[in-house]
Amino acid sequence: MAKRTVVLIGGGHAHIEVLRQRQRWCPPDVELWLLDVNPHAVYSGSLPAVVAGHWPVDQCLINLPTLCEELGVRWCQGRFLGLSADRSAICLADGRQLKFDLASLDIGSVPSSSDIANSHHGITAKPALNFLQRWQQVAAEPLALEPRAAVVVGGGVAGVELILAMRYRLHQLWGDRLRDWRWHLCSSGPLLSGHNRWVRARARRELNRAGVEYHDAAKVRQLGPASVILESGREIPSGFTLLCTPAAPPQSLGASRLPRDPAGFVPVDQYLRVTGFQNLFAVGDIAAFPRPLDKAGVYAVRQGPLLAANLGATLSGAGQAAFRPQRQYLKLITLGEPRAMASRGWLYAHGHWVWRWKQHIDEKFVERYRV
Repeated sequence: MAKRTVVLIGGGHAHIEVLRQRQRWCPPDVELWLLDVNPHAVYSGSLPAVVAGHWPVDQCLINLPTLCEELGVRWCQGRFLGLSADRSAICLADGRQLKFDLASLDIGSVPSSSDIANSHHGITAKPALNFLQRWQQVAAEPLALEPRAAVVVGGGVAGVELILAMRYRLHQLWGDRLRDWRWHLCSSGPLLSGHNRWVRARARRELNRAGVEYHDAAKVRQLGPASVILESGREIPSGFTLLCTPAAPPQSLGASRLPRDPAGFVPVDQYLRVTGFQNLFAVGDIAAFPRPLDKAGVYAVRQGPLLAANLGATLSGAGQAAFRPQRQYLKLITLGEPRAMASRGWLYAHGHWVWRWKQHIDEKFVERYRV
């Protein structure tokens, strides 16, 4: 009997848990592969801590080739270009193909920039490694930037966390030498939309306290080499522009010929199978669940064990288990300095102890995959 092949496309949060649970679901006669363009996965929950200088960069990285070697998984470094479902082949940018019997997609999302002209003048918060590399350059020589101003586009959790983290780090490193530095946060909609009023009010106070000028109902039309231009025509000077806009699918999905929802994501059923396919799954941000979900890491983490079970069930011919996402979940939002907010529904808390709680959760997650 020919050996069957399972390919995990992308080293996202769900897939690394599937790897960790390999012995529970993957029969010995099945060859398991992991494909990713980068040898390191970034734990997104710890990104603000790294930017703020609370964590070293290495602490948020998961070494994928080493993890694969430890678990007996085949590693393939390459850029996913598309998928030919009729030929059961995964196409890579360098022309290689990986044949599969069963596959899963966990390639995340990127901040949307399609409606911002000349968006190449800014940098997106994802892919996280690209952003971290550029941020380290800025933190090392902020006085070399002209104009001495930073603009973050996006009033969601990522935008709030990262602008406060960046401001905190530069203040720690450079102090009064950055007295003339300006910080701007632009949001086309309400700040932290979908969060309770205590969270939104605290975020406003923290931005004010940090000297961040918040621009409400400020849709960005265009980026320039040294400015951000709003729909209103106002031009905001910027030596460093970071996009934390709503999630969009990666460009690599365009050649995949997979079904897409109106926002461009891959629709899945309650079992996380791609609509119309029995041998293809999708998880994390790239998946569009029947009930709309936030593009939040908490769902990807919880999909991991269920995906592992359903991959095993598919291989053995057993029944699938349905993913039942929570309607409300714990949200932890860091504030640059060692403080954070916690909320769930209308519950709210704030303080250093919340920050320590979040650090413990993040450290525990990353440690689970260290080898």
